Amino acid sequence: MKQRIITAIFYIGAMLGIIALKIFVPDYVFSDGSTFSLGSLGVDVLFWLISIFGAFEFMRAVGNISKVQWWLAMITCILIIPTFVLGKLFADVFVALVALLSVTSIGMMVTASMMVFDFEESCLRSTALAELCILYCGVLACVGPNVAHLAYNSTPAIMLLFVLVPAVDTFAYFFGKLLGKKIPYKLAPHTSPNKTIIGAVGGIIGGLIAAVLVWAFCEYVPLDSVKIVNYSGNVPHIVLLMLFALPTAILAQLGDLFESAIKRGCNIKDMGKILPGHGGVLDRFDSMLFASVSIVVCFMLIY
Repeated sequence: MKQRIITAIFYIGAMLGIIALKIFVPDYVFSDGSTFSLGSLGVDVLFWLISIFGAFEFMRAVGNISKVQWWLAMITCILIIPTFVLGKLFADVFVALVALLSVTSIGMMVTASMMVFDFEESCLRSTALAELCILYCGVLACVGPNVAHLAYNSTPAIMLLFVLVPAVDTFAYFFGKLLGKKIPYKLAPHTSPNKTIIGAVGGIIGGLIAAVLVWAFCEYVPLDSVKIVNYSGNVPHIVLLMLFALPTAILAQLGDLFESAIKRGCNIKDMGKILPGHGGVLDRFDSMLFASVSIVVCFMLIY
C-alpha cells in the first residue's frame, strides 16, 4: 500500500506538471502567423513513453511474436507520435495526420509482409498480435497528442482527460467497495470478477463531478489559456462538459476492462512492474487511452 501511495503521489505530481506546462507555456508563433503549442510537448512526451513502454509490455505479455515482427511493431510505435508532432510543428494538423497515417500504414504493411518473407517464424497469430500492438499502443496512444494540439480548447480538453480518468477509477472503486455487497451484480464476471455494475455507475458519477470541477476552473480562474471559446450555441459549457463526461467515463472503464481481458488471456496479474504498487504503464494508463478518443471527438464536434 505504501508503494502504491508513493507512486500515486508522483503520478498526480506529473499530471499537474504537464497541465501547468500546457497552461503557462506560450505558443510559438511562426513568421506566417501560424502557431505551435510548446506547452503540449509535455503531453506528447507522456503519451510517447506510454506508447513505447506499453508496446514492450504488451508484446512481452502475449508472447509468440516473431523477433522480426517484434522489432517492426516496436519501431512503428516509436515513430508514430514523433511523426505527428513534427508534422504539426512544420506544417499543420492535416499534414500531421497524413504523416501519422502513412507511418502507421507502412509499419503495418511491412509487419504483415513478414508472413511472406519470414514465413517460418511470422505466422498468422504472430502477425495479428503485432498488428494489434501497433493499433493499441501506437495509434491509440497518439490520440492524446491530438487532444493536446486541438485548434480550440486544447487546455480544457487535456484537463478534462487528466482529471476525469482518475476520478472515474476512484469513484468506481469506492462505490464498488461500499455498495458492491448490497448490489452484487457483476459488470464483466468473466473478465474482471471484482468489478460491479454499481461500481461502474459510481465511475460515471465521478466523471460528472470531474467535468464540473474542470468547468469551474476554466470559468473562474483568470487565465485566458484555460477559457472555453469558439462555441456559439445556447447550451451552457458546464452542461456540455458533463455530456462529454458520460461517454468518456464509459470508455475509460471499457479501456480498463479491455486491459483486464488481455491479462486474463495471458494469465498474468499485471502488465509490468515499472510503477510500484500499480503494475505496468498499461495498467495505469489503459483507461486514458480509450477515454482520449471520446475527448477528442466531443471537442472537435462541438468546438
